[in-house]
Amino acid sequence: MKSIFTTFTGLHKNGAPLDLLATWRKTFDKASEKEVSLFQKMYSDGWFTYNTPQMSLTAEAIVGKYNIRFMATLLADESPSPLRRTDGFDVWTKEIPRVGHKFVMFARDYRKLQEVYENPRLKEADKVKQIEKNLTHDIQDAYLGCKDVMDFICLMAFSNWGVAQFKPEINNPGGRAYEVDYSMEEQNKLVSVCNWTTANTKAGKLIPILWLSALCSDLRDRGIEPGEVLMSQELYTWLRMDATTRLLAHGTDKQAQVVTSSELSALLTENEIPPITVIKRKMGVDKDGKRNTIQPWNPNFIAIKPAGVIGEIQPAIEDSELIEEDNVDYINAGNGIRISKWRTGASTGQTAGEYTEGAARLLPLITEMGQIVCAQVRGIKEKVVKADENGVTPYYTTKAAYEANTTLVSL
Repeated sequence: MKSIFTTFTGLHKNGAPLDLLATWRKTFDKASEKEVSLFQKMYSDGWFTYNTPQMSLTAEAIVGKYNIRFMATLLADESPSPLRRTDGFDVWTKEIPRVGHKFVMFARDYRKLQEVYENPRLKEADKVKQIEKNLTHDIQDAYLGCKDVMDFICLMAFSNWGVAQFKPEINNPGGRAYEVDYSMEEQNKLVSVCNWTTANTKAGKLIPILWLSALCSDLRDRGIEPGEVLMSQELYTWLRMDATTRLLAHGTDKQAQVVTSSELSALLTENEIPPITVIKRKMGVDKDGKRNTIQPWNPNFIAIKPAGVIGEIQPAIEDSELIEEDNVDYINAGNGIRISKWRTGASTGQTAGEYTEGAARLLPLITEMGQIVCAQVRGIKEKVVKADENGVTPYYTTKAAYEANTTLVSL
């Protein structure tokens, strides 16, 4: 049966007859036209653009592997332009997964809305406000829950060597096992020589600001321009509070003072380190009927990415758009996300209620993966690292070199 919100007729808003679901259809259409984020802006909104939904379930993206672009050849007047090699680009092909969830409003909750609707003592504006509030809540949760998956995939990949994993028993209850591997280059998977801890900075083993400065310098030598450092809130706070940071910011005489956010920003700029973006995302999952909170970002990692957009999100046309049901109300929420609303009852052999479903087929494609660096800075079993030919011990090593080194540091 159609949504119960189609039964609230005879209401007016701003002097015009109110069609609750039609109003939301127009809202989403306008937001899509202006490319505006509704309800809240996510990390993926700033890092990705959305492609047009496609019919195929296979996503393909050109993934650039050249970190240094070709310089044009200086030619004689009548010489033909040389043909460049194109084998530095891979076609990244993956299945576009379906994401979705639904919420139910049982008859007891509908009674409250019906009481509001039929109450002769309430002003019409108050009735509209209360009914719209309930409808907005259902649509918002259904819609944002689909977009949450995009944030989950990119944030987990940026703090897990370029891999995002869905495991039913851990972070995807009721779903399936699924993995997105962006094939991060081995030279971009780094491990700090020592843990980012107060004990190590006090012992003179580590100066985090200089560590970041050295890494950014090395990346520029490789043709990668760092644009943004990603880290957890806890690690960012620790960095501001650390004694070595305070010493660099304030000098010996005022090193007891806490480094403010603006002072840290200035210190980063002076050391040619890009701005820090603090990752604060937490997501709720429903496991065994209980809400559990998970963090897609691994707090033991930092990542460095280019500034701005680093990929595109590819939607596929959602199943419900291909095969619509007569007794369901649909709202196209933009970028392939569909909101469906319907009622159940005795005629369907189910408990009376109103269901709201958000569903989509979406996958973020990272086209700048070759310029994204993932570094583990905590949770490390510290190992002896040999000094280079100049007698300098590096701040970090590659993940492969770390795993091959079996000599642990004696702590």
